[in-house]
Amino acid sequence: MMSKEDIAFLTEEEQQEVKLKFLGFRQGLVGVGPIRHLLPSHCTAFTKKYQNFKFCESDVVIATFPRSGTTWTQEIVWTMRNGLDFKTASNVSLNVRSPFFEFDSIYAMHKDIRPDLVAKFLSRHPDGDPKTDGLFLELAEMAPSPRTIKTHLPFSLLPPDILETCKVVYVARNPRDVCVSYYHHQTALETSEFIGDFPDFVDLWCRDLYLQAPFWGHLKEALAKRQHRNLLFLFYEDMKENLMRELKRLNAFLGTGLTEEQLQQVAEHTSIGQMKNRPSVNPPANAYTERARKEGKQDFIRKGTIGDWVNYFTPELETKFQAWLETGGEVAGEISFKYHAEQADTLRK
Repeated sequence: MMSKEDIAFLTEEEQQEVKLKFLGFRQGLVGVGPIRHLLPSHCTAFTKKYQNFKFCESDVVIATFPRSGTTWTQEIVWTMRNGLDFKTASNVSLNVRSPFFEFDSIYAMHKDIRPDLVAKFLSRHPDGDPKTDGLFLELAEMAPSPRTIKTHLPFSLLPPDILETCKVVYVARNPRDVCVSYYHHQTALETSEFIGDFPDFVDLWCRDLYLQAPFWGHLKEALAKRQHRNLLFLFYEDMKENLMRELKRLNAFLGTGLTEEQLQQVAEHTSIGQMKNRPSVNPPANAYTERARKEGKQDFIRKGTIGDWVNYFTPELETKFQAWLETGGEVAGEISFKYHAEQADTLRK
């Protein structure tokens, strides 16, 4: 477990706000590590396990801030690294093929876990507790090689030697679109069950009071390691504008040796249209809130566009968000985020 010095507790007022708006976080959130990364309070049972996890040379970690193209990149990388095995990709859940590293910390303690996963865990640990002993962490550990593992943890909560041990693909996306996408995600899924409206979410976003905040701290830690030979830093907007170019970068970084024709097949297989309709990359129906099911908003993969934020940000919200953007300081200044699809390609620093 982490020591008390590693945990930042929200104020009583902040905690009440979180519990009021996020019905999934009945026990509240705590900030862990140097950037005060917000996770449900039961995360303290796992954080040291994350930092001590044994990655190996053949592993590839997909690291992102939530809603930055994570699922898309997972499916791309897994497909490239597994011989374009489209049959398995279509029939086996992406969460099994590419485990969510810290999902034990996010999964609501009051929710039941899939019986088949519980049975599998208990077959190996008859006296264990799948909720407190790390069922999802074990899925990552037991995944067949070559492992492709997903995480939203900042680098400071991952093993210190991760970049000396394996390869990491980090994907960043402009924060306005991330905010909109995360609002829909947190509203639709039972793990969080956000019941406010978009202005409520923006208010919490600007105060770093939501799951896996803060955005700037997460990005700052990745940028500091951007030149490392084992880190490939991608931008969601670049992938949308010229996917083949970015697939070629991935091909070289991963050493997968795919031909241009094969990369075209990967691009088609991982198109938004195909992925929206492929059950293996989408959560099951019972993962969504009752509200989402009633409103027909079971769209984990939603639009996948650049600039959808213009449909949500009123002038008042834009003023508030602009003030938050300025808190990014040097990190915000280092990146020329693309906020519109028609923006010309710019040189990344």
